[in-house]
Amino acid sequence: MTAQPQREPHGQAHHDTAGAPRKISDIIAELCNGDGEDRISLEDLLLTFEVRAFGFLVLVFALPNGIPAPIAPGLSAILSAPLLLLGLQMVLGFNYPWFPPSWRRRSFRRGDVARLLRPALPRVQMLERYLKPRVQIIAGWRARYLIGAIVLWNAFLLSLPIPFGNLIPAWAIILTALGQLERDGVLVIAGGVASLLATAWVWFLIDIGLELIDKLF
Repeated sequence: MTAQPQREPHGQAHHDTAGAPRKISDIIAELCNGDGEDRISLEDLLLTFEVRAFGFLVLVFALPNGIPAPIAPGLSAILSAPLLLLGLQMVLGFNYPWFPPSWRRRSFRRGDVARLLRPALPRVQMLERYLKPRVQIIAGWRARYLIGAIVLWNAFLLSLPIPFGNLIPAWAIILTALGQLERDGVLVIAGGVASLLATAWVWFLIDIGLELIDKLF
């Protein structure tokens, strides 16, 4: 599939009745609320997020790894797959996310989605107090190549089966996604700095692991 012509999408999804953009945390909370047995598909998320689908989907898939608590084994690798695809599409200049039809039809219990996303909401709400449009040259739609590169690299780090290696790459993605959604270039810069820290941290863990293997064998 080829990228569409590069242009800034017009319009803005997720406005309240007064026309003001809804808070990111409110939209994520809405995903968590309701009957826990309801099912949410990727198609539902694409329709819900509309023109802001890239930023919101990146955020949703990164948030479960951004909490310093144990998660299901292998979940990081599972969540990194759509992040890798989204990051690659942004680097290639896609205007809207593309997923295979089988992915779009896949659904999850709302209760399971809430269990993964709700613990991260207080941190998102805290960050929202400081979010505002600034340094937009590196946070606007045309900066998606840079943002996509940050997402792609950190998604790769998340895909590595390294204990304790998920938290910093996840927050590099989260900060970058929030920066894109709110046109906050300072947060995108923070995501870039976190990417450097994530790279150093994962390299350190790999080095420690290789030393332990060498001593054991």
